Amino acid sequence: IIVSSHFWGYIADTKGRRRTLIVSLLLTAVCSLVSSLSINYTMMVVMRFLVGVFISAPSATIFAYLGEFFKTANRTLVITYASTAVGLSAVFTATAGWYVLSFHWMLDIPGTELTIKPWRLLFFVYTIPTLIGAFWLMILPESPKFYLSRGRESEAFEILLRLYLENHPHAAVDDFAVKHIAPEAGQKDRSTSLKRTGSCWKVACSVWNQTVPLFQKQNVINFVICCVVQFGLFVVSAGMGLWFPDIINRLTTTNVSDISVCEALEVSANPGYILNAETIIDEACNDNINERVFIYAISLGILYTVVYLAMSVLMRKLGRKCLVAFNLFFSGCSGIVLQFVANPYITIALFCSFLVFAGTSISILNGATVSIFPTNVRAMAVCLSLMMGRLGSVFGSNLVGLILEENCTLTFYLFASGSIICAVLTLFLPS
Repeated sequence: IIVSSHFWGYIADTKGRRRTLIVSLLLTAVCSLVSSLSINYTMMVVMRFLVGVFISAPSATIFAYLGEFFKTANRTLVITYASTAVGLSAVFTATAGWYVLSFHWMLDIPGTELTIKPWRLLFFVYTIPTLIGAFWLMILPESPKFYLSRGRESEAFEILLRLYLENHPHAAVDDFAVKHIAPEAGQKDRSTSLKRTGSCWKVACSVWNQTVPLFQKQNVINFVICCVVQFGLFVVSAGMGLWFPDIINRLTTTNVSDISVCEALEVSANPGYILNAETIIDEACNDNINERVFIYAISLGILYTVVYLAMSVLMRKLGRKCLVAFNLFFSGCSGIVLQFVANPYITIALFCSFLVFAGTSISILNGATVSIFPTNVRAMAVCLSLMMGRLGSVFGSNLVGLILEENCTLTFYLFASGSIICAVLTLFLPS
């Protein structure tokens, strides 16, 4: 995802949002289905890497595509509302995984070394939403803002007319008050230069020219802030979130009552301590998964969905900037306070708040990015800021693994202070 973000941002800004989404989703589905039929470790790694490369495009471009169908004042609100799908997808994947992996069967394919097991079937199930999304996009129009930024006013007009007629079933073509669309101020038509693009050098120059505007005076400060804040948000929500099931499992399975999360981790790290969990040592492939993993994932998914819906309501009253700042400040305070609480249920609630309020801010910031930057570099800005976010998740998860057991208190202070610093930085973004 990280290595391909820049490329997909360029493609989406030059070739179109819709086309990029459809092609990348179909390629993602194909690679995912092939990976489910992997016969060795190397094949699995290569195919899952390609899944990551292709899924990078829709995971960022969809924000630009959706936002451009709404006026600037409503873009962040709409994107936040649509992001409830993030929470629902977590519930779907965990529920489907829990159900499919509860079966124990195998089917040998004659003439091959391939054995079909439930986990392979699960890959097929997880690919279904990808295919539905790709085929559904085929009946939707391209972003009119994209056409307008490429100097294709007539095509943008046709899409706006289509939207008008669909939103007003009893209206006629002549009822559409708009008769002509003027080019966007400050937008350059790069379509002519793109047609001359052929060699690798020219493509590289085109990518560079598409990236440079983000570092110009009117964009660079906002772009840097978006990248830094995305990095911090992913450090907390994804980096620390990766360790959430393990930390909660240790906290809830200790034999000692009324201890803080760091004390529980210290106890569980003791070589003489054994978790109250079934340990299976077997050289054969073990498909069994602890049910707690699914329960944690479903719970977090439901919480994300509820918080996203709440954010959609509160945004109208508080505004985008204040809401993100409040979320991150509350996230940071939760990360600090949870170290001093001895009740495991309150600790879990604070831990969830620590992760979820940072995680839900990602979509709000994506909406802000779509609103702040001009159409011709909008997808690039979203892709590159999310690329920094993915780097943050890698950095955060490895940092937790390195220092959590050595210095638990320092770990939570670092991550919590990161949320608070990001809260301050968001105040410098335009309203």
